[in-house]
Amino acid sequence: MFRLLTTLCLLLAALPATAQDNPIVAQLTAFAEAYNAGNAQAIVTFYTDDAALLPQQSHALIGHEAIGGHYAAAFASGAGNLRLDVQEIRQHGPSAAVEIGETLIDIDDTTIRGRYLHVWTLTDDGWLLSRDMYHVLAVGQPG
Repeated sequence: MFRLLTTLCLLLAALPATAQDNPIVAQLTAFAEAYNAGNAQAIVTFYTDDAALLPQQSHALIGHEAIGGHYAAAFASGAGNLRLDVQEIRQHGPSAAVEIGETLIDIDDTTIRGRYLHVWTLTDDGWLLSRDMYHVLAVGQPG
């Protein structure tokens, strides 16, 4: 019986986090809302001042101005309907966490599936992205 209870507790602990109990998940939810509203200015507020965005086949974009420009260009090309699938969040000490996941983004009649890695830093303003790297896994029709 003890072994069964221990196993159940471990399974419950492994369940995906929700916005109510994980501030990073709450940030991601708000990030997706800003993305889906096409609001590049709001998106940069989720990044530290010296953050680096590392898009596929591009140079590093450092700071709010460069990152905001990247998102503004994406929105101008029709990007929207971001869906996030958080696969893992691991905290490293009291003020850093690494998150991996996959995304779906629609551009017109095409859905793009991607994978990302986020490095989060706990600041006076809460958890913010300090590094954001992503790449495309597949391009296809919406499904």
